[in-house]
Amino acid sequence: MKLRGKWNGIFLFNLICIIAAGCGGGSSDQPDLGSVTGNIVIDEKPVSGAMVVFSPEKGRSSMGITDGDGNYELTYVGETQGAKLGKHTISITTVQEDNSEESGEEVASFKESIPAKYNTKSTLTEEVKAGDNVFDFKLTSK
Repeated sequence: MKLRGKWNGIFLFNLICIIAAGCGGGSSDQPDLGSVTGNIVIDEKPVSGAMVVFSPEKGRSSMGITDGDGNYELTYVGETQGAKLGKHTISITTVQEDNSEESGEEVASFKESIPAKYNTKSTLTEEVKAGDNVFDFKLTSK
C-alpha cells in the first residue's frame, strides 16, 4: 500500500511540473520587434532631449529620448526595447520652455525648435527589420 501511495505522489508531482511548464512558456501577445537605435542632428549639431516616435501602419508606437550627443534607443512598452517590424512614420519633437509674461503673470508656453516636416507633418519613414536597425537623421532647420 505504501508503494502505491509513493507512485501516486510521484505521478502527481510530475503532472504538476508538466502543467506548470506549459503555462509559463506560451506565446506572448507582443509582436515581433527589431532593435532600433540612432543619432539625430540638426544643422550638424546633436539634438539633445528630443522625443523620437516610430509609428507603425497598425499597432503600438515606440519611442525614445535623445541624450546629450543626440543618440536614442527605442522602447516598445515598459522595459521592452525595440519597434514593431514594418514601415513606420517617424516624428521628432523637442519642446523648449519659453517663459514669457502676459498681464504681469508668468505663463509657460512651448516653442518647437524642430520644423513641422519632421514631426506634425512628418515626411520621415523607415522600415524596421528583424535584428538591429540603426537610423540616423540629419535634419535641417530650414
